[in-house]
Amino acid sequence: MLERWSGRPALFGVAVMNLITGLGLGVGIAAANFGGDSGLYRRCAVLLAEGQTEFCGFLYSPLTALVARPLTWISPTTAIVVMTLIGVAILMAGVALETRGQATVDRVLVAVAAVTFAPVVYELLLGQTTLLIAAALYPLARRPDAFRNGIPFGIVLALAPKPLLFPALVWMAVWRRRALGASLLTALTLTGLGVVLLGIDQYRDWLSVLTGAGRQSVAGTFVLSLRDTGNFSLWPLYPATVVLAGILAAATLVAIVHDSSRGFVAALLAGLLLAPYSLLYAFSILLLVVKPALAFAPRATRVLALTANLAGAYLAILTAWSVAALVATLPLKRPLRS
Repeated sequence: MLERWSGRPALFGVAVMNLITGLGLGVGIAAANFGGDSGLYRRCAVLLAEGQTEFCGFLYSPLTALVARPLTWISPTTAIVVMTLIGVAILMAGVALETRGQATVDRVLVAVAAVTFAPVVYELLLGQTTLLIAAALYPLARRPDAFRNGIPFGIVLALAPKPLLFPALVWMAVWRRRALGASLLTALTLTGLGVVLLGIDQYRDWLSVLTGAGRQSVAGTFVLSLRDTGNFSLWPLYPATVVLAGILAAATLVAIVHDSSRGFVAALLAGLLLAPYSLLYAFSILLLVVKPALAFAPRATRVLALTANLAGAYLAILTAWSVAALVATLPLKRPLRS
């Protein structure tokens, strides 16, 4: 991997850039964002534990509130810390797997770059679930097609069927068909279990929340309200989004059909760009694409890695950065020099 990064100096540069900008972001937003989402999971779990029959109103499935029940056994502050530590543990495990066989100094630099990647900083402060989703995608991305590799992703689909995941399902339909079958079967089974345990009304209310958000997104009102909170998808550009989405979807399909690695990278980027909302923390899933991207676009990947945190400081720039990254996945042949 380091050979494709042009050696340790480039890796050092990414680590230092992320460290400076990532820590700056963390200091600036910590007070207003620490535990924002992990607190929501706990509140919904508390309401469910108290016997509330109405859906609590978040975009996760009702089963998520049941899975989050252990957070009700500890104090709110402890629950926030636990969710953050879970994210850190997943991150460190991923770094350990991705850097096996490398020198200790290089593994440390990769860890620093990953932890201080701006979306990861935001993710860990909020106690979000993107790193859990990334962990579920890892066996699909790094291992051959197998039924068992799709089960973790099926659990994710049952708990948090986020729009950014749907292009990944298209990629799976081409390159991971056995795993796709397992994912869908697992998701359907867990959803059925959730209906039995929690009742059909909670799932009906949840679907109303999801479709309501979708209708508002198409109308432009939902994404406009998210603009101030940092929606990095294409939808704040509505109505031009419709044309742009068609172009990017076609480009993503080209990459997916061409080969598995390009397709996987393109699918995750397309998910972020085409979802009705993609806040900064969602981009932490891009840690999964670094290794495959280095294999087919080493120069572009190095440039994108060096500029990622700077791009994340501005809405339009990170969106453009993501479009450029998706274009880099296309199998474009350079003209031969005479």
